[in-house]
Amino acid sequence: MRRKLILYVLATGLVWLTGARPVFAQERTRILFVLDASLSMQSHWKGGNKWEVACHSLNEIADSIGQIPHIEMGLRVLGHMFPQPDMNCHDSRLEVPIDSNNVARIKKKLEEIHPKGITPLVYAIEKAPEDFAGVPAKNVLIVITDGEDACDRDACGVSLMLQKNNIILRPFIIGMSLDAESNQSLSCAGKLVNTNNATEFSAALKDAVMDAISKTTLQINLNDQNGKPTETDVNMSFYDTETGMVRYNLYHSLNPRGLPDTLNISPMFKYKLQVHTIPPVYADVVLRKNTHTVINISAPQGYLNFTLQGTISKVAAVERIKCLLHRAGQLETLNVQRINTKTKYLTGTYDLEVTTLPRLTVKNVKIDQSKTTDVQIPAPGILTLNKGFEAYGAIFVVEDGKMKKIYDLRLKDRQETLALQPGKYRLVYRSKNARTIHTTVDKEFDITSGGSLSLKL
Repeated sequence: MRRKLILYVLATGLVWLTGARPVFAQERTRILFVLDASLSMQSHWKGGNKWEVACHSLNEIADSIGQIPHIEMGLRVLGHMFPQPDMNCHDSRLEVPIDSNNVARIKKKLEEIHPKGITPLVYAIEKAPEDFAGVPAKNVLIVITDGEDACDRDACGVSLMLQKNNIILRPFIIGMSLDAESNQSLSCAGKLVNTNNATEFSAALKDAVMDAISKTTLQINLNDQNGKPTETDVNMSFYDTETGMVRYNLYHSLNPRGLPDTLNISPMFKYKLQVHTIPPVYADVVLRKNTHTVINISAPQGYLNFTLQGTISKVAAVERIKCLLHRAGQLETLNVQRINTKTKYLTGTYDLEVTTLPRLTVKNVKIDQSKTTDVQIPAPGILTLNKGFEAYGAIFVVEDGKMKKIYDLRLKDRQETLALQPGKYRLVYRSKNARTIHTTVDKEFDITSGGSLSLKL
């Protein structure tokens, strides 16, 4: 297959999980250039020898950004240590470690190297994360090569694996006159940009690097019902719209001036933002490099305080009572709130389903901006069933003259403790070992709020 010069850019926004570090505490950008020095890089291309074009562009870039504060660079080379007939698929080495003030070292190394081998592209990409050495920063990997992997490795698969493990972001690929086959094989690895001569290539490389070092900022306003950005203290997830993967997970906060904090987000992607209010709200985020973007999201919220009337001893049966919250008239459960807790929700009208025995429903509960809505349910009574034998049985209530089952006894449990709402109940059971239906027992009992009752079977 005809081999062409391509630029494969892999940008990392890794949040290292070792140590409790703020996501954007580090301002520095670390760029690792991975350069293909395979034999085919000596071939002629529009604007000069491909190797010369690549080296010239790298030298220009290194000169232009080498003295910028917080910028570090390094150089990994592939295909330069073993001749092409050796078909060495591990021919790659870190020639200049990532550091500041090393422009001269990079230039000197480029002068010393002469293309000679094959293109173990995927192997070099796999080794590159080690070169960053787990340093928390904005890490950018730029790979320059004139063809696909020569060792039948899948660049797309490796790229996706590294993305899923939060080691790299979605790659950018800049190619020179790529044929249809190259487009097909490389486009799945990231965003593909094709160039047709040395001038276009140099411009594309410059654009990619400038994207990497740009000071793009973002402000998310979570507005209340008056359009003021007063809502805060909620998690936000930024998803890459192309891959669907989470790029950032942040908790919204207000700065000392009471305004939403400013974020440093890579402009190289389009995002779907999910604000984890209840229910969640979504927004599309498109950034421009070196620009401050403000996104306004309507997120007015209030509180639901879910409690019991009166006091009752803390037992497991009571602690299991929860409130299932739905939008009014809808079936989808938006949240499950524990008893005796206060939770924030978007303003609106909701239906509540309380997991008591029997279940309670509370319709059209209104949540207002910055207010607390109290919902109290009667304190249940505690029923303890002591069983001297295994029994089939259930507890029923009578509604409109019909028996409604609310609970099945556990066959093998010799004791069961239940929290039941105040009211009248019927316990129907028979021994597991009974051989006649006439041994069935039908027993009525009453439960009072906050009271307790013990029944022996």
